[in-house]
Amino acid sequence: MKYFILYITLFCTFHSSAQLVFYQDVFYGGVTGGGFSSGAGSGTVISNLFIPFGSSIKKAYLIAARDGSTHPFTVSLNGNNYSFNETTMITYGFLSTIEGSIIWDFSSIHAIDITKDIDSSIISYSLLIPPQINGYKGTYSHFYLYIVYKNILLPKVSCGVFINTQNVSPTTTYNLSNLIPINNNKPIGLSLLTSHFCDTIQDGSYVAVNGNTLGLLGGSDANSSSWFCTGTYSNFAHYNDSLFGLDDDTPDSLMAGTDALADIKSYVNNGDTSVDITFTYQSNFSPLSNPIRAVMLSYSTLCDTFTTTATANQDTVCAGEPVQLNATGGASYSWYSPFSTFNDSTLANPVATPTQTTTYIVTIKNDSGCVKTEHVKVWVNPTPKPDTITTSPQRCGSANGSIVVGNIPKGTPPFTYSLTNLQTLATSNQQLATFNSLLAGDYLINITDSNGCVWQSDTLVVAEIHDITANFNLYTLPLVFPTPNPLGTAPLTVYTQNGSVNANSFQWSVISSQESGISDTIIQHSTFNISHSFEDGGTFEVCLFAYNNIVTCGDTLCKTIVVAPAPDSLVLIVPNVFSPNGDGSNDNFVLQVQSAHLLESLGVEIFNRWGQEVSSSEFDVQSLASAMVSSPSGLGAFVIWDGTTTTGKEVPDGTYFYVIHYTKLTGEVENLKGSVSLLR
Repeated sequence: MKYFILYITLFCTFHSSAQLVFYQDVFYGGVTGGGFSSGAGSGTVISNLFIPFGSSIKKAYLIAARDGSTHPFTVSLNGNNYSFNETTMITYGFLSTIEGSIIWDFSSIHAIDITKDIDSSIISYSLLIPPQINGYKGTYSHFYLYIVYKNILLPKVSCGVFINTQNVSPTTTYNLSNLIPINNNKPIGLSLLTSHFCDTIQDGSYVAVNGNTLGLLGGSDANSSSWFCTGTYSNFAHYNDSLFGLDDDTPDSLMAGTDALADIKSYVNNGDTSVDITFTYQSNFSPLSNPIRAVMLSYSTLCDTFTTTATANQDTVCAGEPVQLNATGGASYSWYSPFSTFNDSTLANPVATPTQTTTYIVTIKNDSGCVKTEHVKVWVNPTPKPDTITTSPQRCGSANGSIVVGNIPKGTPPFTYSLTNLQTLATSNQQLATFNSLLAGDYLINITDSNGCVWQSDTLVVAEIHDITANFNLYTLPLVFPTPNPLGTAPLTVYTQNGSVNANSFQWSVISSQESGISDTIIQHSTFNISHSFEDGGTFEVCLFAYNNIVTCGDTLCKTIVVAPAPDSLVLIVPNVFSPNGDGSNDNFVLQVQSAHLLESLGVEIFNRWGQEVSSSEFDVQSLASAMVSSPSGLGAFVIWDGTTTTGKEVPDGTYFYVIHYTKLTGEVENLKGSVSLLR
C-alpha cells in the first residue's frame, strides 16, 4: 500500500515534457532498427532488420535501458560482447518504473557506438542476454539496435533518435523541436522503444501525435524472449521514401497492442520542425508504470546534406580536468552531457569539465535551418581518492606520528604518495601508503596514479599528545611495610624505584628543607634510579623530572621524606615565628639543640629588613648547661632573642633575619641563615 500511495502521488504531480536529441542526420540512404527484451530475465532474442544491397554502414548504436542502479552488464550481439557500465551512460538519474514494492530510480539510457562491428550484408541479429546479477538492485531490461546506412542510389532521408531524461509519468509529452524540416509528402516514420507496457486491459498507454490519438499500446513484443510485461518496440526499415514494418509492426497511421510503428504524415504539416508526442497511461489504479525509452523519427526532407565534425583536443583526461571541444559545419551549436559543465554550451568550441567518461552530443544547425548531431567521446580517468585517511598523534618529544592512506577504489595503480609539511613546506614522495616518524603539524597528501591523475587531501592534522608521567617509589633495606615515617634514622641509605611512563631521560634531585623554609639541593643525578645516603637527619624532598628526548616534554614528581637524626648527632631546630606579647606562650625566639655537647661555640645576629643589626648574642657553650632548660624530648633549648634591641627597646612586628654561626668540637664552622616572623 505504501508504494501504491507513492505512485498515485506521482500520477498527480508529474508531467514530463523533456527529451534528449541523441542523433539527427540527413543523408542519402536509409535507417533500420529492432528491439530485444527478456524482461527482467535472460535469453536469446532475434531481430530481423533490412539493409538494401550496395549500402555501407554510416552509424550503428546498441542502446540499452537500465532500471535502477546495478552492476556493469555484458550482452553478446552476433558473437560480439558489449559491456554497459558508467562509461556508456547517455542520460542518468531519472525514475523509470514503479512496480509493486520496487521503485527504479537512478535509471539511465546507455548507448555504444558499434559501427565498426556491423556488416551491411547481415540483417539478422541475435542478442544473448545473460541472467541479471542482482535483479533487486536493478536490471538492464531492454535493448535496441539502430543502424544508419549510406547508399548514393537512394533518396535523401533524415532521422532522429530522442532518448528519455525524465521521471516516468502517467502523462508524458515529448516536445520534439529543432528538427530537420519535415516533408509530409512522403512517409514519416514514428518508432518507439518502450517497456513494461504489460497489456491493453489496464496497463497500456495511449499514443497521440499533435493531439491526434494513434491507438493503445501494450503487451509483450512478438520477438521478445518473455511473455510477461516486456513492453513493445518498433522493428522497422525506412529507405527509398518508403516505411516498412518488420515482425509484428505495420507502417500504417495507427498503433495498437504491440504494433509500435506508425506513419504520421497526416498529423504534421509540411516544413514542420517540431512534433508533440504524448503518452497517456490507460488506468490510474495500477501500481505499474510505462516508461518510454526512446522515440525515433525518419522522413524525407528538403534539406541538403552538409558536412559537420566534432572533436576534442584530448580523448582522455582526469576527472575535473578541462577539455577543449570543437565542432564545425554550422551556424549555431548546442552541446550536451549529463556529466560535464561548460564555459558556454552554445559555442562551437566550448571548454568542458567532465566528471566521468562521457559522450558529448552537439546539435549543429546551418544557415538553412537544417540540423545534424555529432558525438565525441572523452574518456575520464577517475582521481585516486582514498576511502579513508587515518592520522595518529605524535608523542611529545618523539617523531612518531603517522598518516595512513586507506583503500583507493578508483584510479589506476601503482600510486605515488606525496606528503607536504605545511609548516616547513618539505615534501617527501614514496610508493607506500603509510607515512611514519612524523612530527605534530599540518600536512597535505597528493596521490598520483599511473595515469597521472592527482587527488589532493584537505589539511591533515597530526596532533601532539603529552602523556609523559613521572612516578617513583622510595624504599630502604631491609624493606619495611607499610613505609614508616620517619623513613628511618640517620645514617640511612634510600633507594628509588622509577615507574615513569613514556619517558626516556631522568633527572633526580634531593633537596634539604629546613624549618626556616630554606631549601638546599644536596644531590643531583641523571640516571634511571638513584640511591642516596643521608648522614644527618632532617626533612628532605626527593624530586624526579622525567622527560621524552626534550625537556619541554616532561613531568615532575616530588616526594617529601623525613629522616630521624642519629641519637648522638648535632641537630639545630629553629622556629619560624614567635610572639613576644607577655602571654607566657612562645614569647621568645628559642633555639632547640640535640647533642649540644658537640658544640664548641655559638653566636646569633638578628637583622631587620633593611639589613640593620638589631640584636647580637654570643653564648658560652662551656656553661651552656646553666643557660639551657631540659626538655622531655631530649632536646636542649635556649633563648636566642626576646624581640628587643641591644638597648632593650621593643622592635615592631615584621620579618627579621638571623645568622646562627656555630663551631663544632671537631673544628667545623657552620652558618645557618633564615628568617623569623615576629607577631605581638
